[in-house]
Amino acid sequence: MRMTILQENKQDCKLEIIEGTGEVLEDLSGTGRKRPWSERKKESMELLDLFRTAKRIDDGVISQTRLQALHDCASWLYYAQQENGEKRLAKANFCRLRLCPMCGWRRSLKLFAQVSKITDAILAEKKARFIFVTLTVENVKGKDLRDIIKQMNEGFKALVQDSKHYLVSAKLRENLLGYMKAVEVTYNAKRNDFHPHIHCIFEVRPSYFNKHSGGGYITHAGWREMWQSVMKLNYVPQVNVKAIQNTTAKAVAEVAKYPVKVDGLLKIKNKEQAALALIQLKHGIHNCRFITFGGDFREYKRRLALDDVETGDLVHVETDKQELNAVAMILFKYRADVGAYIC
Repeated sequence: MRMTILQENKQDCKLEIIEGTGEVLEDLSGTGRKRPWSERKKESMELLDLFRTAKRIDDGVISQTRLQALHDCASWLYYAQQENGEKRLAKANFCRLRLCPMCGWRRSLKLFAQVSKITDAILAEKKARFIFVTLTVENVKGKDLRDIIKQMNEGFKALVQDSKHYLVSAKLRENLLGYMKAVEVTYNAKRNDFHPHIHCIFEVRPSYFNKHSGGGYITHAGWREMWQSVMKLNYVPQVNVKAIQNTTAKAVAEVAKYPVKVDGLLKIKNKEQAALALIQLKHGIHNCRFITFGGDFREYKRRLALDDVETGDLVHVETDKQELNAVAMILFKYRADVGAYIC
């Protein structure tokens, strides 16, 4: 079947839409890896079923409109075909639901691309080093999830903001140039509780790694004590600190990932338990911001005119949005009966 569509560029030319050929979508990344469209769509459909179960328990967990949007998410994909046969995603229908595996995957690609661009820009203008830090607390029950996430966000502010009230983190702030912070929540099915934690990339002055007296280096024990202090915990929490040795944009971006995942819930055999956990997770993260940029990361993101990872464009996530120099549009639709995208 052949149709026409207006190409979204200055020429405003009409492009032919190609569909019904039976071609199976094969979308390769720049490194030659097959992009997991079908796998993510299958997971989204599994989440849809789990939400339907959860809605019977708690009708307010998701609206019927959002449930339909999840059902329709990435059900069709338009690819712009270039003269040389290369295809590039041009348009798709994403639901943008926070927990959607499909949208979460697209945000992960977007976050990687943005951190890479930001780091490239930083390293082109200044000397800097980067460390990857994971800040944790003890697992909590679902009813306490929202409160502990709020407490962790406040604790993180105490680490990075310039205030005389937070002398415990003064050494870090003296060497801190910027950061990318991501809140992650995982579910422990055996214990029926949640593990919220913060992954962050800290951009620091090279002097941070001076371990001599008066230098900026913070020991592992020092990080744990500092996090315990700003969180006001009655126990010493676990903190993982790792220097990113290869100071390149790719090395830094490799540790960046979009944090909200539900794959653990989808693997639980007891669907009622999984549904109850989903309800708790959904309410626990409602209106919470999961990705934050600060210092140089925020400034260079502004200079590069990058949109918001959580609410921005999910089509052009690995490349900049450019004019389409295409000869045709190919329409792929998801076929649940074969588990693939077919033209």
